[in-house]
Amino acid sequence: MDISIFLAQALGLFLVISGVALLVRPQAMKDLTDVFSGNRAAVMMGGYLSLIVGIPLVLVHSVWDGALWQTVISVLAWLTLVKGVVRVFAPDTVVSWGRALQRSMGLLKLIILVMVLVGLYLLYVGFGLSL
Repeated sequence: MDISIFLAQALGLFLVISGVALLVRPQAMKDLTDVFSGNRAAVMMGGYLSLIVGIPLVLVHSVWDGALWQTVISVLAWLTLVKGVVRVFAPDTVVSWGRALQRSMGLLKLIILVMVLVGLYLLYVGFGLSL
């Protein structure tokens, strides 16, 4: 199986499942923002996890001259890596961003909705579904 197709399937499933779970369980979304806006250690641990995922993603998939969906996967890979670096090197900044998102749950819901839509697009490409 082509690595791009595999990543479209895996990332699509992750984005849709996690995004829908947060949208249908607003208390879980609030709980996550509470934890990550008040706990530097949790932010840094999330950063290390993002590095563990982001580094291999960037190493195996940095495709910029392919189809749009392949570029989307590369952007997600790089965003995951950058997210990890920022969380590890600037946890206080991430904590302040989390506090700002707590005050604007509408913006957070919009971000999650975009995440779900990107996931649906990747599922469409990865599985050839007619959504």
